[in-house]
Amino acid sequence: MHTLTPTHEPATSAVPLLELFRRMTLTRQLDRRITALTEAGLIKGPMHLGIGQEAVGIGATALLEAGDIVTATHRPHALYVGCGLPLGATFAEMMGRVGGQGKGRGGHMLIGDREHGLLGPSGIVGHSLLLSVGHGMAHKRAGQSRVTLCVTGDGSVNSGAFNESLNMLALWRLPVVVLVENNGYGLSVRLDRHVHETELHRRGAAYGVPATRVDGSDVEAVRDAVAEAFTRARTGGGPTLVEAVTFRDCAFSGSDRGGYRWEDEWEGYTDPLELTAARLREAGVLETDLARITREVDEEIEAAVAFAAASPWPDPADLLVYAARWDGGEPR
Repeated sequence: MHTLTPTHEPATSAVPLLELFRRMTLTRQLDRRITALTEAGLIKGPMHLGIGQEAVGIGATALLEAGDIVTATHRPHALYVGCGLPLGATFAEMMGRVGGQGKGRGGHMLIGDREHGLLGPSGIVGHSLLLSVGHGMAHKRAGQSRVTLCVTGDGSVNSGAFNESLNMLALWRLPVVVLVENNGYGLSVRLDRHVHETELHRRGAAYGVPATRVDGSDVEAVRDAVAEAFTRARTGGGPTLVEAVTFRDCAFSGSDRGGYRWEDEWEGYTDPLELTAARLREAGVLETDLARITREVDEEIEAAVAFAAASPWPDPADLLVYAARWDGGEPR
């Protein structure tokens, strides 16, 4: 579907392609299991899946280092996997159980995990940019070669948060990589209906921010583009804007009424898992190895769901404890 090519040399990654394939497979199967749990009433609320977009989040997180920070949006499941969040706790959080990262009070798109560097997911469009300014400034003031990976969507590029934050990131040369997942829609609004210039990486030029555009179906292309941006940020070069052109092969959310997509949109679509599997076969990986990965992923997910289902429900009395701590005190 896309013929975009990075203009830099490929990065040397400690994460082999087979492991990236495993993480993408895990993300795909995670979303499918979430769908089944939602339909069964075990997960409540509208669900924002990322089927078709797995290569973006997995590729972007492949070169994170200890101390780096990731901010996410309302479609964060690939980042959960890429950051290494424990699946049992993640399912427990989605199912509203105390075994979750937020003790069951955050839900699927508000999971934060300090230990794994995932902070501040938000359902507010463009909000992750605002958080990244603060995180980036903290890294710079501490004199650390740490990076904030700020993930946002194409629907945020017209927001004040996106543009004001990008200006501040550039002005203060903060170590932040802004990754725009361009799946062609802001909810149900086509990209060309709300922006004139649909190559969103060009926004960087207005702020003096280096920018690039990559094929979001190609996990290696995403990894390499983000790797170059990470190097720039770690060495004092400031922010980079990376646009990953991808495709949402699912509804916007469980509340999506449909009727806004073109019938031929799927023609020429490149599935990121199929693309990666083909490269692995060319490299000599056997079909049995790929099948084993899928089987092991399914087993991992089933074990995580079992952990979540066995986790107790929150005690309503604990709400007072959390409210008091949020206000900086203790319950009376």
